[in-house]
Amino acid sequence: MLAETAKSIEQLPETNFIKQDLAKIDLNNANIYNFRRIKGMYPTLGRIIIEHAPYASIEDVLNIPGLTESQKQIIKDNADKFAFYKPDSSMNRERINNANYRL
Repeated sequence: MLAETAKSIEQLPETNFIKQDLAKIDLNNANIYNFRRIKGMYPTLGRIIIEHAPYASIEDVLNIPGLTESQKQIIKDNADKFAFYKPDSSMNRERINNANYRL
C-alpha cells in the first residue's frame, strides 16, 4: 500500500506557490494556519494531517492511524476544500511553525 501511495504521489501535479489555488487547502504543503478556515480542524486535526503527509487522495487522509470518527467526519464533510499536489520539501519546517509569533 505504501508503494502504491508513493507512486500515486509522483503523479500529482507539481506544486506552484505562485499560481496556487487559494480556494483549497493543499494537504501536502499547507501551513497549520490554513486549517483555521475549516471549523474543527485547527489546531489538532490540522497538525495530525501535516505530520502524516504526504497523501495522494482523501482516502489516504482518512487512513491516518488514530483518527476518531468525528475527525474522519470533519475530513469527509470538507473533502471538496482540499487539494493534493506534490510535496515541496522546502516547506517542511514551516508547515507547523510558520514564524507567526505574538509578542
